[in-house]
Amino acid sequence: MTDRDFVVARFRSFAAASELGEPPGEDDLFGGALLIAQLVDPHEDLGAARERVEALATRVREARAGGEPALDALRRVLFAEEGLRGDVESYDDPGNSSVGRVLATGRGMPITLSIVVLEVARQAGMDLDGVGLPGHFVIGGADLPPGQFLDPFDGGSLHDRESAARRVGAIFGAPVGLPDEAFLPDSPRQILTRMLFNLRRSYERRDRFEEALAALDCAEALDPGDPSYLRERGLLLLRCGRTPEAIPSLEAYVAASTGEDVEAVGKLIALLRQQAPDAELPEEAAIEKRIFTLEAARGLLPEVREITSAAAARYAQLSEGSETEEERQEVVREWIRRVTSLGVEIKGLWLVDFDSGAGYYCWKYPEQSLEYFHGYEEGFSGRLPLQ
Repeated sequence: MTDRDFVVARFRSFAAASELGEPPGEDDLFGGALLIAQLVDPHEDLGAARERVEALATRVREARAGGEPALDALRRVLFAEEGLRGDVESYDDPGNSSVGRVLATGRGMPITLSIVVLEVARQAGMDLDGVGLPGHFVIGGADLPPGQFLDPFDGGSLHDRESAARRVGAIFGAPVGLPDEAFLPDSPRQILTRMLFNLRRSYERRDRFEEALAALDCAEALDPGDPSYLRERGLLLLRCGRTPEAIPSLEAYVAASTGEDVEAVGKLIALLRQQAPDAELPEEAAIEKRIFTLEAARGLLPEVREITSAAAARYAQLSEGSETEEERQEVVREWIRRVTSLGVEIKGLWLVDFDSGAGYYCWKYPEQSLEYFHGYEEGFSGRLPLQ
């Protein structure tokens, strides 16, 4: 058993033994985050991370005992004195998914910074919650001013809903309408799942697919009944070049799911069955991974739409049957080759995603424009409109 396999096994045991609901247990969120830190670095010193958090919480408690308001004490200790803030230079580095690394360097991505703040606050006797917005993560809760959210990535600044929505709009490149439920607190299970999806994407961008699979395995342990993991595992196995393992996973997804992408995934399976047993998606592994701004994605969409429209029309003209099946599959193979050569990700037949670095701009033929986005963990069914 490799170090990575050992950490995955430990995480599965943790997920099975923890309630991970609301309110969280004493060590649910931070304990799970520490295990994820060891997924990043199996030699991460978890004891040192715990001691660091306890020392920070002690300073906040002592300030409160001396009469300083709880929120002021928390912000002073963590942001003014310790200098916690977002890592804008290497945001996507896998190390930013490690709370151990965040505690050591004072830098991280929004969700790991937030977990550190939440654990320090919990040990200091404060009532705060994590709030997972699309593409961003902030902190809410009873010990904040009503209607305000704390942004650890922005040095502990406070924002109202309108300001938080503007921040999300800036990330995705267009104003977004966030429903009221977007500001509800997330459970430890949801937060840990989001952490793992962030880590998975970070590994995928570096072609570290086996490590990405380990992150996906841990995420599935948090919600083993969710069929979307079957789809995600199948697509990831394809990128590993493990088509014989990918097909059963994708077929299980089609059998278990009622999502809007089931037909697209089913057609992708048919294509894969026509290929050699060890084939990958055409040229997928050779394509340089791209991060798209909304402007860049929308600029490329006409070409993607033209390629897809022509392929879909040709596909529809060919009748079903053994005589034309190879022609139909060749149409799809050529579509995949041309679309992936642009750096766009295939998620099913005529269904693609543009990776924004914080989630996906999502497009499905025959939509006329690029008007939807979703986080890495939500999938097609969680699409929200860009305004």
